[in-house]
Amino acid sequence: MRKKLLLSGLGGSPFPYLHNQLAKKYDLYYIDSDAQLSKLYEGFNFYIAPLVNNPNYFNFVHKVLVDNKIDFYIPLIDEEIVEAKNRFDKEFGVKVIAPNSNFSSLCLDKYSLMQSLLENNVSNIKSIKGEQFDDNTFFPVFIKPNSGRGSRGIRKINTQKELEAYYVLEKYDPKDILVQEFVTGDEFTVGVSVNNHNQLMSISTRRIIKKKGITQIAVNENCKIIEQAADKIVQIYRPCGPFNIQLYLTDKNEAKIFEINPRYSTTIIMSYAGGIDEISLFIDNYDVDKLDFSIQIPAENITLHRRWENCFYEKL
Repeated sequence: MRKKLLLSGLGGSPFPYLHNQLAKKYDLYYIDSDAQLSKLYEGFNFYIAPLVNNPNYFNFVHKVLVDNKIDFYIPLIDEEIVEAKNRFDKEFGVKVIAPNSNFSSLCLDKYSLMQSLLENNVSNIKSIKGEQFDDNTFFPVFIKPNSGRGSRGIRKINTQKELEAYYVLEKYDPKDILVQEFVTGDEFTVGVSVNNHNQLMSISTRRIIKKKGITQIAVNENCKIIEQAADKIVQIYRPCGPFNIQLYLTDKNEAKIFEINPRYSTTIIMSYAGGIDEISLFIDNYDVDKLDFSIQIPAENITLHRRWENCFYEKL
């Protein structure tokens, strides 16, 4: 019998490519707060959800899970991951494909994550909370909200005056901002597939060629240094679920991790193009203590190039 999967965030860039891959094996259901998606994805099992910060959001998700007898739930929105894992995993037959709540909470607090990576000798990027920053010799710096997703509020800042203007224009409080040293090098996004018993199944390394909010052009490019860093994270933090690392590889061949997302990345589709079905890896190896295969690596030189598509429909 085909398993039923529920995914949040249908409005994200992996779709419809990811849907077309998964629909070969699974019955798929989706939730998103954008009602217009029903016009773009006619024929999908799509439910219009409240915003993730709405008090009724998780009651809504619960009803969709139960009414459709969902087998696996894949939360793709940062703000829902911890609660979804705590509330739904292994309840009424549902399994949540996400890391454990401790790892997810750490990743979603960027300052705490940076300190932990330093303490565990995984990665070292000098990182300071905005209200603690008073070093004019530190510029240029890279700043971003301490919690949040995408490229919202992210800036390269060159002077103290620019920093002061940023707080005024963007309306952020310094205590909510992370200030980091500006690191140069090739940027990578790395999909790491781990089952619920913390067995590492695949590492998919993608070098970013062009990025604007989301990755627009990237190429599968294997790198032992990055693979070793990913394996170290799995061994130290025991995430017991899939995650995505964002890092720079410097000219000294140092992997400088600046973010970890406790979910599948939008670039998961590059794993599929490279021959690795990350979601099926989790489903097929759920509750497996010891894998009977080596860590999978996708085919190299597969390039993703996202483009615009013009869609027209009557507004709801």
